[in-house]
Amino acid sequence: MIETDVLIVGAGPAGLATAISLKRCGFAGRVVVIDKGCAVGSHVLSGAVMDPAGFRELLTEEEIAKLPVEAHVNRESFRFIFGAKASMPIPWVPPMMQAHGFPVGSLTKVARYLASIAERLGAEVYTGYAVTELIERDGVVVGARTGEKGLAADGRPKSNHLASEEIAAKVTVLAEGGAGVLTDRLVEAKGLAGRRPQSYAIAVKELIELAEPVAGSGGTIMHTFGYPVNLWTYGGGFVYHVSDSRVMVGYALGLDYIDATLDVHEIFRRYKATGAVGRHISGGKAVAYGAKVIPEGGFYAMPRPHALGALIVGDGAGLLDGLRIKGIHIAIESGIAAAAAIAETSADAAAVGERYHALLRATRGYAEVRRVKNVHGGFTRGAPFGVAMAGLAWATFGRFPFWMFGRRHRDSETMRELRPGALEAAARCAADPAIRAFPDRLTDVFMSGTLHEEDQPCHLHLVDPARCEACERRFGSPCTRFCPAEVYRRDEGRLRIDFSNCLHCKTCRIKCPLENVEWRFPQGGDGPRYTMM
Repeated sequence: MIETDVLIVGAGPAGLATAISLKRCGFAGRVVVIDKGCAVGSHVLSGAVMDPAGFRELLTEEEIAKLPVEAHVNRESFRFIFGAKASMPIPWVPPMMQAHGFPVGSLTKVARYLASIAERLGAEVYTGYAVTELIERDGVVVGARTGEKGLAADGRPKSNHLASEEIAAKVTVLAEGGAGVLTDRLVEAKGLAGRRPQSYAIAVKELIELAEPVAGSGGTIMHTFGYPVNLWTYGGGFVYHVSDSRVMVGYALGLDYIDATLDVHEIFRRYKATGAVGRHISGGKAVAYGAKVIPEGGFYAMPRPHALGALIVGDGAGLLDGLRIKGIHIAIESGIAAAAAIAETSADAAAVGERYHALLRATRGYAEVRRVKNVHGGFTRGAPFGVAMAGLAWATFGRFPFWMFGRRHRDSETMRELRPGALEAAARCAADPAIRAFPDRLTDVFMSGTLHEEDQPCHLHLVDPARCEACERRFGSPCTRFCPAEVYRRDEGRLRIDFSNCLHCKTCRIKCPLENVEWRFPQGGDGPRYTMM
């Protein structure tokens, strides 16, 4: 058994901010950070245009100056796309979307930089170990257990078998990110859920290397809404020039969509084929790809972020500004609040949770989330209505529109059954040669670097395989379309699962209309290997 004072599960911005802040505030106890990725940052993904507010609270001026970013926002635009060739610039960038001077770069690199600071201050950071279970005693979380390594597909130990390890901790901080398995289990077991079900968006992203650098383009950003989804589907895209020669392009699709024919990756390809986006990436080559889910349920979907012995920080606590689609700075602020609470209470499990919640509510980021608390629900009545309601919500500091616009259904419950011929019509649209010019799904998966030991138990467990046949009849196996990595495919009339392609985004667990996918942990170190995302 390993013993520590504080165990932090997840080496993203929230977890590393917790570790750094603990050491900065003079906490003398042992601080251990564990991440399931093969290296720090390998499972971290974001846009990323980063609000620097969190860094200003966490880092010294000298450390901020050394952040691994190549550009700062110097030109920004907001655009409505009508179709493949037609778009219109919004005359001004809405105040809540403005990001002039914000750093633009790779969150993977930023996470590695934060980890180096945490280790220099005395925290211990370990990668390649999946924490698969929380340990409780008398209703108090007293640590966690790591998963086994070296199991064969049938569950038998192989020659390289490594047993699980128990880690005893006075406080366990969950910094898993959106749809974290341990976090969701804790929320359900302890009754921590918010007033509304959490809602997510699936975001996919490529890094494009331009054939020829465009002088002075670094720091140019564009946000869009509209096509390629219709006005009744929540989604939008972005184009970020991180340097004169590299461009990040991404698209986020709300997983509360109703159309069973929607294909996440095809929407992304169609987005890149538009004239508005194409002029930014013309002649370029994709060199990296990734996907993750974003918690967009807002204030009403936020769980109570603590239980006895455990704190929840970052995306797992639903801490995202749903209007700006920014959460890195809020994740960092939540880590700072968690560290302060632990230090003030000497890691007393009975006192630390309430103190953390009080400190979290006092942060700037929490106020941001509260201000836009009524935003997402308005989009269920269409984009024009949603945009109008979003502006009212922001202008009235969250007082309008009223709570009645909030979502009441889980993302898995919103999909409508297929109409006759719907899949055939979608297939004809997908045959557009302009779309075929961009990387297909498997090529993108290759560029994500994802890697799993194939002789191990499949971590994507079907609760009842018979449900898949019912899902095929009613919805046409939508997992073959909403998965951004071609994990699921129909072969000879059966659903096949290729877990080795999995990007760990958890979309299947969230969106399956029959809630038939149980996401279990593969062995530590497996999964995507992001280096530039």
